[in-house]
Amino acid sequence: MILDRLRRKKKEKAPPISRGDFLKIIPVPNPKVKLEKDESNNIILILRREEPKEEKEEGQEEKPERRPRRRSILPAPAPQARQKKIHLDTVGSIVWELCDGKRTTKDIAEQLRTKYKMLPSEAEISLNSYFNELAKRGLVAFLIPEEVASKFSKKETKEEKKQPTKQ
Repeated sequence: MILDRLRRKKKEKAPPISRGDFLKIIPVPNPKVKLEKDESNNIILILRREEPKEEKEEGQEEKPERRPRRRSILPAPAPQARQKKIHLDTVGSIVWELCDGKRTTKDIAEQLRTKYKMLPSEAEISLNSYFNELAKRGLVAFLIPEEVASKFSKKETKEEKKQPTKQ
């Protein structure tokens, strides 16, 4: 067990981003995500799942797949859904609509703050965790301004200099 823990590679963590830099980034929705609205006007995100394509080896002919015959009175199981639906609540729907590729997270946090009478820090923290969840699911990406991106590249080079090279 101990060896298993030692052998695991640690995931590289994203470098921490400062509050000021977070407020400058621009969230952009994934273009593959389709939208629907439910009866209460909340957004439903529909993400199509792509099944992995099997590559056939050279010289092999495609053989039709044989299915075993079933002798049962039960209906056959339904094929797995090829799309995933994610229902957003009212606040999530408002935030999603504000993610148009033009507004910064500061603009979105300000709109949340005024609409729901929140403190600026409350709006920013909740927006940060919401965007983290959307990013993990591949539903949103971020446009990073040059000034923020240059800070990250400088930090990386400083960290690389600190670490001794292995020869």
